[in-house]
Amino acid sequence: MRTKTLLIAAAALAVGIISPKAQTVYSANVVGYTTLNLTNGLNLIANQLDLDGTGTNNTLQSVFSTNLPNLTKIYVFSGGGWQNVQYSSASGGKWLGAATNLVSAALNPGYGVMVSIPTTLPPTNIVVPLVGQVLQGAYTNTITAGLQIVSCQIPLSGQIDTNLFYKPTKLDKVYTWNAGIQNYNGTSPQWSGTSWLGGDPALSVNQPVFLNAKSNTVWGVNFTVQ
Repeated sequence: MRTKTLLIAAAALAVGIISPKAQTVYSANVVGYTTLNLTNGLNLIANQLDLDGTGTNNTLQSVFSTNLPNLTKIYVFSGGGWQNVQYSSASGGKWLGAATNLVSAALNPGYGVMVSIPTTLPPTNIVVPLVGQVLQGAYTNTITAGLQIVSCQIPLSGQIDTNLFYKPTKLDKVYTWNAGIQNYNGTSPQWSGTSWLGGDPALSVNQPVFLNAKSNTVWGVNFTVQ
């Protein structure tokens, strides 16, 4: 997945701009957008902007709006398996399929889904904007033992632990998706207790990981706007 990022401050409130690698910005309130450059096939993406500043009211419909190509499928991983719903612009922006309850499923900052762009479309980059607020203050993702799709809750890039605040537990293993080859990257780093065997995972903005956590924990961030 290739992701180009631009975060802009709200005109009436802000005086600063966020860089994807910044950990402190200068603003009263930060509202902006990121852009997803999706490719034909499967794209594993995260949402790192919040609709209303609460961190809790983001749904597939509110995050993606009407910006997806016709017949795009969204796969949600839950309970050890996948469910999917399909977007139809040809039906007036309706969501189709047996799992239409997923349309109201949470896609809050720090969580991710698989977006399947139809391979019948001409090969091209599909640009999808994500719009919302950058969360400020202390927030946590609840991590349960087992597999889940998770990311940092704010739009930063860098190494998962040193830059993105995840504190791994022994034998945690992460898998990163490569849309270019339509498969997981060959190296799946595992935390030994002191270091990552296979290299410290580095993530871009809006890039989640498939995390196989060995125990219950949290992924906490404390992002302060000054």
